[in-house]
Amino acid sequence: MRRLLFIAMLAGCAHQTLPVAGGVTPLAENEYAAIIRKATVKANQYAGLYQTFQADMTIESNEVQTAGLRQRAYFLQWDQKQFNTEHEKILQENSAYAKYFLRFFSPEHEYDDLHKGKTIWRVYLEMNGQRFEGKVKKLADKFIEVQAIYPHMDRFSTPYEITFSVPMSTVEQTGSKVTLTSSLGNAQYVFPMQK
Repeated sequence: MRRLLFIAMLAGCAHQTLPVAGGVTPLAENEYAAIIRKATVKANQYAGLYQTFQADMTIESNEVQTAGLRQRAYFLQWDQKQFNTEHEKILQENSAYAKYFLRFFSPEHEYDDLHKGKTIWRVYLEMNGQRFEGKVKKLADKFIEVQAIYPHMDRFSTPYEITFSVPMSTVEQTGSKVTLTSSLGNAQYVFPMQK
C-alpha cells in the first residue's frame, strides 16, 4: 500500500509545471501558430514535375517578434526585466531595419547558398515605388530553437534571416512585396499592411 501511494505521488509530481520567474507566459500554442501562419507566405517552384525549390517567408512584424520573444522568454525562464530589455532591443532594431525569416529548401544542395557572396540568389523588397536589396544571413541557432519560434521549420530546410535598410514600421504601414529571384526561378511574397 505504501509503495502504491509513493508511485501515485510521484506520478502527480511529474505532470506539474514549474512557475516561470517574473510571470512571462507564452501565448497558447494555437494562438501563436495563428500569428506565424498569418505572417507567412509559402512558395513552391517546379520545373515540370521536378521541384526546384521551396521557400516560405515570414515577415518579422512587431507582432511576430513580440510573440516569438514571449515564447523564448518562457522557454528560457526569463524574468520580466530581461524580457523588457530584449523587447526594447527589438523596437530599436525595427526603427532601422525590416526583417524577414526564410525557410528554404532545394533538392540540389549547391543552390542552398543564399548567404554566400557568390550565390545565384537575390532578394528585393519593393514598397512605395522603391526597391531595396536584402542582406541574407544563415541562422546558426539549433534546429529545435528555430522550430520553437517558426513551427513550419523542418529538418530538411535551411533557416535564413533577410534584412532590409527600411524601418519595419514603414513596411507595416504600407505593405510590401519581397522577391526571391535567381536563374533557378523566382518567388514573390506580398505582405499586406498590418491593421
